[in-house]
Amino acid sequence: MESIDYILNYLLMENPKIRLKQEATTPQEKFNLYRSLCNIRPANKISEEYVQYEKKYLTWINNKKTITDMEDIETTDKTHPNNNLDNDDKIALWQGDITTLNIGAIVNAANSQGLGCFVPGHNCIDNQIHTFAGIPLRLECNEYMKTINYDLPTGEAFITGAYNLPSEHIIHTVGPIIERSVTDKKRELLAECYTNCLKTAQENNVKSIAFCSISTGVFRFPKDIASQIALRTVDGYLSDYGECFDKIVFNLYSDEDVKIYEESVTTH
Repeated sequence: MESIDYILNYLLMENPKIRLKQEATTPQEKFNLYRSLCNIRPANKISEEYVQYEKKYLTWINNKKTITDMEDIETTDKTHPNNNLDNDDKIALWQGDITTLNIGAIVNAANSQGLGCFVPGHNCIDNQIHTFAGIPLRLECNEYMKTINYDLPTGEAFITGAYNLPSEHIIHTVGPIIERSVTDKKRELLAECYTNCLKTAQENNVKSIAFCSISTGVFRFPKDIASQIALRTVDGYLSDYGECFDKIVFNLYSDEDVKIYEESVTTH
C-alpha cells in the first residue's frame, strides 16, 4: 500500500461520519483529501505507524519542491545597498514559499487557539504550515496550549519542532486584528510579535529566522505600515543582540509584498 493510501484510509476510518462524494484517484485529488482531513482533525493522539507513513509521504512531497537554503539568501547590504538599516548584513528579503526554507525557524501567523487552521484547504499560512509539517505539529501545539487554557495572547510566541518541513523549528505568534483603524496599541502589539519571536529564538539558541508578514492577511493590518514596524523592530533588536543571530529573513509572498518591503527598507 502506498503511503498516501494508508494515510487516507487511516484518517477516514477514525472519522466514519465523513462521506466522500467521489473517490480520490489522482495524486492531486489524494493530496487535497489528505490536506482537508489533516486540517479538520482534532488534536487527538495518533499511531506511530501513521506518523511514519505521513513522514514518508510528506518527504516525497517536499522532494518535488525546490528547497532554499538560508545560506543562499543574500542580505540587504548586497541586494539593496541604499537601505536605511543598521544591520543590513543580517537582514534579508526573500520571495517564495516559507514551507520550503531550510532555516533555523520559520514564523507562523497563528490564531489565539494555537492549534492551526481547521478550515479545510484554507489558503492561510497557518494552514499551509500545519499541512506540510503534518499532524504531529498540532499535537505538540496542543501540549503547550493546554497549559495556557488554549488562549495565546496577541503578541506572544511559542516554539515547536517543524517535523516534516525543512526548517528546524516553527515559532508561532498571534498578530493583532484590525477592525477599523490602526491604533497605537495595535502597532505596539505587532511590534511585540516580532520582539517575542526573536526572544523565543534567542532563548532556544535559534540563530536564523524567516518571518512571514504577520497580520497582513485575514487580520487586515495594512502592509505598508506593517512592513515598517517589522523592519524597525527587528533592526532595533539586532542592534542590541546581533551577536545571537546569523540571519533574519523577511519572507515575501507576492510581488506587491516585495515592492512594499523594498520601499520600506529605505524609509523605516
